[in-house]
Amino acid sequence: MSVKTGVRVSEGLVALEEEPTRLAETLDRVCTRWAEESGAVALTVPPLLPVTDLAVLDVYRNFPQLALVSSSLDVATAGAEPIAQEAVLGEFRPDSLRAAGLALPSSACYGVYLHHRNRQVPHEGALVTLVGQCFRNEDHFDGLRRLKAFRMREVVALGPPEHVTAHLDRSARFLDALAGEIGLPLERRAASDPFYDRSGERATFQQIVPVKHEYVYQGLAIASVNTHHTFFGERCSISLPGGGPVSTSCVGFGIERWLHALAVHFDGDWDQAQGAVEKAGKALG
Repeated sequence: MSVKTGVRVSEGLVALEEEPTRLAETLDRVCTRWAEESGAVALTVPPLLPVTDLAVLDVYRNFPQLALVSSSLDVATAGAEPIAQEAVLGEFRPDSLRAAGLALPSSACYGVYLHHRNRQVPHEGALVTLVGQCFRNEDHFDGLRRLKAFRMREVVALGPPEHVTAHLDRSARFLDALAGEIGLPLERRAASDPFYDRSGERATFQQIVPVKHEYVYQGLAIASVNTHHTFFGERCSISLPGGGPVSTSCVGFGIERWLHALAVHFDGDWDQAQGAVEKAGKALG
């Protein structure tokens, strides 16, 4: 059976038919249940974020090439008929667009830190979970492996260092257990964290103490655990009761990338993959 059965991808955008959709939902439920049992509370953040807010997080300093932004049509200036003609041709000219003040976020957790901006977390810390649509202007697209729009289930810890470290440990154990129950061979690799600048002290620090570990299937990272120390706490003025910025850490599950790995591992048999994930969920529940 073809790995692509039930999956349609065009220009980095994917549509999933019934079987892969059901598998994605089941996988997400397993991850969400683990998050809730760990004490995480659900959070929903906006699908669009102000460019000025993301600028505070150095998004456009570190990765401008990945950015996708949202504009509106300047009908008053360009005219309705020329705009309609441009739409038929497949793209709008720059002079038909207003300035873009909103962005399509490249990571789900940005909204978490911005939601907690100028707030104080409890003494024991906070733990939240969300699923977000992420957008990246990659230099190429490759099936479910690399998409322009994809979903990410994240569980984010904010609080004192011991709280975020404990979250990383729990996350690593869960990923090992989940992959083991499914029978999916994953390799854990140290990697660079995109929330840190690629130059200066932060880059040097990462070379000494890795702040990101990826879980890789056949060369493809399908999950990661990340620590950001006080970077987001400082940028968003999120504080501890005793003063000082919070530390943060997160675990992310790339849903479409998990689908790719499961499809390859089970030779395109969605039913077999579904059964393996359901069995893993019961074992871990």
